[in-house]
Amino acid sequence: MSKQLLHRPADAPPGGARRGVDAQLLDAASAAEPGPSTWIGEFRWLLGHAAISPVAAPEPDAPLTLAALAGQYAACFPRVSADADWLAGRSMAVVARRLAPLLAPGAEVALDLSTVTGIAPAQSPRPEHMRLVASGLEASLPAALARYGIAPGRLTLSAGADHPGIGDLLRLRHCAALGRPGIAIRLPDALMLALRGAETGEPAAWRGDPLPLWQGLTGIGHREPGVHLLLQQTTRPACTLAAGERSDAVLPLGLFEVRADSAWLAVELRLDALPGEAPAAAFVGLRRLLRATLRLADNLVEQADWPSPELGQDALVNRRLALHVTGLGDLVDRWGLDPEEFGTVRLALRWIGLLRRLLLRESNALARERGPFPGLQLQELQASLSRSFGAERARRVLRQAGLRHRHLLVLSPYAVFPRGRPRRPLPAYLHLLPVTRFADTIAMHGDGIARALPPQTFRRLLRLTWAIGHNRP
Repeated sequence: MSKQLLHRPADAPPGGARRGVDAQLLDAASAAEPGPSTWIGEFRWLLGHAAISPVAAPEPDAPLTLAALAGQYAACFPRVSADADWLAGRSMAVVARRLAPLLAPGAEVALDLSTVTGIAPAQSPRPEHMRLVASGLEASLPAALARYGIAPGRLTLSAGADHPGIGDLLRLRHCAALGRPGIAIRLPDALMLALRGAETGEPAAWRGDPLPLWQGLTGIGHREPGVHLLLQQTTRPACTLAAGERSDAVLPLGLFEVRADSAWLAVELRLDALPGEAPAAAFVGLRRLLRATLRLADNLVEQADWPSPELGQDALVNRRLALHVTGLGDLVDRWGLDPEEFGTVRLALRWIGLLRRLLLRESNALARERGPFPGLQLQELQASLSRSFGAERARRVLRQAGLRHRHLLVLSPYAVFPRGRPRRPLPAYLHLLPVTRFADTIAMHGDGIARALPPQTFRRLLRLTWAIGHNRP
């Protein structure tokens, strides 16, 4: 089916649409409905809405497409020993075979190198381990990918900040042979706790002084485009009945931790593009927008062409949605509010709290209509709850708390800053950071504005965000 751009009809809601609509995506989303004509108008309105856009869209008015929704993947480096053999092209062919299906559709891929260790399986990581793998990636991976007709250029490399070879990973940022890949550094909780302990005297499980590493990494992250600093342990399920997962990789566009080989549909909701010059007016229609977004994304889970069986299975089992809510700082400026005033902070908290409740309500409504995401293991959960609360109460709890999606709301601390010219000095917008407590996932999407912040403000932002995320209810 060829793609063509359809434009919003003249009777669409004012301020609702300023972008083209991808006909292929519209057809795919509508075909999943029992009565396609019922929702095709809503989906056309949604896809043309100025507030809905692809994550990290190259153009402000880029249309939402299926490739943009499911265009980022996370993988881990093979769990093998790092020795001189990794310099051989034959060994890097294993990595290329792993990455080629993910890169082939034109997607962005992040490869996490935290598992790089020595020859002995239980050996702790050493600097030379990362050095060997970095040399192998630089020397042999481009040629190995070329056999699949793929040129490097959409690759991000990640690792934990506590890996002793982190310097060799950072060196690859300027590797032309790999297309100058992005670098994502995962800041562990142990490091953040050690920084707090250095000030409060609390004991921390960190060897040595954490300040040199902290100052060095934040200095590089502040001045180097393409080097991203992420917080660990900030991704959790939206459904309170679901168990947590171990995150061991990074999504390259969303910039948050995920489980490797997990399938995500991602979309950005720009609050500053909502019509209305006052909070009450802007909130009108938000429920309609969220309902259509969740339903469209749910319809597209089966329609996406996932490049591996693992991704396809995870998509069906967990139905992960990353709704990146951005533009809060611009919205505050548009309303003429002072971000340092308590009333503004309270209003922002109410707004994002209501948005989260609407998301949960709409996902719950879809779960009642279509069933919760299979990864919830409803039958086993109901049997377990029935033993404690009785069958009827267990069914009621599951009906009220079950969701159609494992993940929903993604917030970035950088969303509190205006994209345009701010009405106040940028550090003033740090007062809006408490809104991140409502996030299922705290991401670092939009961190390009970090270079406009003073270095100490950038460090303060990271530490405040970690503290808020670490103490979410």
